[in-house]
Amino acid sequence: TLGFWLGLTIVGKLLSNYISKIFAKFHSEEATIILSLSLAFISSGVAEFFGLAMIIGAFSIGIALSGSELAKIIEKPMHVVYAIFVPIFFVTTGMLVDLSMISSYWQFGLALSIAGIIGKILGSGASGLLVGFKPKESLKIGVGMLPRGEVALIMAAIGISSGALTQNLYGAVIMMTFITTALAPIFLAYLHKTNN
Repeated sequence: TLGFWLGLTIVGKLLSNYISKIFAKFHSEEATIILSLSLAFISSGVAEFFGLAMIIGAFSIGIALSGSELAKIIEKPMHVVYAIFVPIFFVTTGMLVDLSMISSYWQFGLALSIAGIIGKILGSGASGLLVGFKPKESLKIGVGMLPRGEVALIMAAIGISSGALTQNLYGAVIMMTFITTALAPIFLAYLHKTNN
């Protein structure tokens, strides 16, 4: 997985300027977006061919092209695509949760959430301290890293569709994602208030 990710990212980085120039020749915002999405889909397909999660392919090519001229061209128009697909993704992911089974996994979901909160705050916060941030700033970094958004949900959806996760484990992961995402702004607001 690491080798594929590094390989695709490095190859993408080396070709990023050429890709930008080729896409720019179309002189059409719509064509550039379609070509960029196609590139992400192709990279996702290649990742899946090698037995990896599709997100790794899309993520790799995204990193590779992030510093190119193409990224600047498509950044704003991509917000429309984002606005269309993200709600669909969240709804379909939520539909896979069986709420009637919540009584069988809520305790594990809560324990997973607590472990996730402690892990993020200690892990990210400690990294902040190591690079010279003050304790309060490091805590803010740790709390800011709490939300587990799309990536955690994608991995959970892959897990349940492949049979690697049971319905109970899937529900617990979704519960943890929801709790950590909901708590982050509350904690951050409190930390900012106490700072003033």
